[in-house]
Amino acid sequence: MTTTLQQEIERWEAELRSIAENSTSDNWFLEERRFAEAQHTITAYRGHILPALANEQPHDAILAHEIEHHIDHLEDLRNDLYRTVHPPTSHQQVAETIAALRALSSVALRLERATQTV
Repeated sequence: MTTTLQQEIERWEAELRSIAENSTSDNWFLEERRFAEAQHTITAYRGHILPALANEQPHDAILAHEIEHHIDHLEDLRNDLYRTVHPPTSHQQVAETIAALRALSSVALRLERATQTV
């Protein structure tokens, strides 16, 4: 059974793959790709993934708080990339933050499956 949380995470991942493919085929600058990834991730998490994380279990609230922390950081990084002059590590930090969100999403899905089988 596919849950809303799983559907939203899969949709987010598919869009990130699409951004990667488009950035390669259209010769985007790295700043453009990271900006698009950050923007899409912020929108997906704030609008769909966090609301799907039901907060029915205590661990849901902990995960949601940690995810929100990473999304806030990602917003700061996105804003940095929007500026003409930005820290040289912004690109790497966006990639690392998205990787952390992937890991947290994986944990959320595993915990969701575990609580469904109980």
